[in-house]
Formats: sequence, structure tokens, C-alpha cells
Amino acid sequence: MKLSFITGLTARAILLSAAASAAIRPTSDKPCITTQRVNDRRYSVTDRKQALQFLIHFIGDITQPLHNENKAVGGNQIPVLWDGEKTNLHAVWDTQMVQNAAGGYGSAVITSFTNKLIAAIDSGIYASQKASWVTCTNVGTARACALSWAQDANKLICAYVLKDDETDNELNGAYYTGAKPYIELQIAKAGYRLATYVNNLAAARGED
Repeated sequence: MKLSFITGLTARAILLSAAASAAIRPTSDKPCITTQRVNDRRYSVTDRKQALQFLIHFIGDITQPLHNENKAVGGNQIPVLWDGEKTNLHAVWDTQMVQNAAGGYGSAVITSFTNKLIAAIDSGIYASQKASWVTCTNVGTARACALSWAQDANKLICAYVLKDDETDNELNGAYYTGAKPYIELQIAKAGYRLATYVNNLAAARGED
């Protein structure tokens, strides 16, 4: 797998496009329209590239727990503080805590953070878990896989994200410290799933 490239793209999507909330909502168990378009030679290379970009964004987004939660519009209506500045819980999970976990933002930071996660996946703390992350990556069952990934991320809502009422609390402290392992885990899952899914798309497409 070209995991370094794919994971980097996922981290970039979460870090730099975090304000966008997306959901995969195909209408049947057939591949969703984004998956179909990536491999459909009736579309131009530009259109297929755009479909792949959406797919990268969606798979990154679906691993963020609050993108799969209805309460308070996914945390958007829960006011919190970050370094004393007013914001909301969704925004903090989308951006501030991810950037903190990565050590900042920018290409060099993303590369370093990506390499750290790759090492953890290859031979570190995630090595024994990674097979369970990709039990559903069949491009022919996009709906089922998207639902499975969403349910997996949603488990963290009660386990940590909304376990306590954080309204008006400062989150750059104990809350962030507790969230950091979950953030790194979810981004690692996103990258590994995306790499597997894109490889499966390539296999289904064959050579152009």
C-alpha cells in the first residue's frame, strides 16, 4: 500500500478542510456515486480526480466522531473554550485538537505526523489492530462500509466525546489530553482504510 501518500492526504483533509461536515449517503448497497465515478471511464480524468478527492475527504470525515452524531448538531451547538477563545465542540474536534496532536500545521508537520502514524500501524501500537479496521472495504458495498465506519466512530461519543457536559469548559487541558489518543487512532484508521479502499478501487478498475 502507498500508505504514506494516502495517510498524508487524509491528515491534510482533516487538518485543512476540517470545517466541512460531510456524510456518505448512498441510496443502495451498490457502490455510491463517488466510488462509481472514480472508476467510470465515461468521465474525464478531471472529473474522476475530483471524485477521488471527495472520497478522500469523506473517508477522513467519517472517522471524526461528531460527524456521526446528531446531538447538538454534532456538537456545533455546544459552546466551549480553546485557549480562552470561544468556539464549539465540533470545531475543536475538527481543527484545534487535531493540529495540537500533529504539532501544528503545514506540509512538514503533516509529513512528520503521518510518518509517526505509519510507524504505529506498521510495527507499533496499531499493528495488532489494523486488520480489524479494514474488514469492510469492498467497493461493491460502499453503503455497508460507510455505515460500519460511522458506527465505529460513533462509539467514541459516549465513551469520551460527550461522556461529560463540556459546555463552556476550557478544552485545551485535561479534555485534550484524554482525547489525543482517540484523535491519533481515528486518523490512523482513516488513512489505512483509505489506502485499502483506493487499492481495491484500482484493482476493480484494471489498467487504463
